[in-house]
Amino acid sequence: MSLDTQTLAEEMYNLVAETDGVARYKPQDMFKAMIEKHKDEGVNKKDCKEALKTLIQAEKLTYTVLNGSCTSMVCLAGAEEEN
Repeated sequence: MSLDTQTLAEEMYNLVAETDGVARYKPQDMFKAMIEKHKDEGVNKKDCKEALKTLIQAEKLTYTVLNGSCTSMVCLAGAEEEN
């Protein structure tokens, strides 16, 4: 992969932030969008999972769970101020 994890994480965060309050992304939908966008760089699901893990650990994103299944990604308030 020619993209580093941090760059991919920032793009994932921006993707969710752009639609925050309007639409919600499921992790799989976000992975598909990033893989499609960066297919020439060889981004795969493993890379996307690592970037998502980075965002969650940095407390920039969280997800909602219903009946044991992740239903959507949500930007945490104040996280954009730290960028």
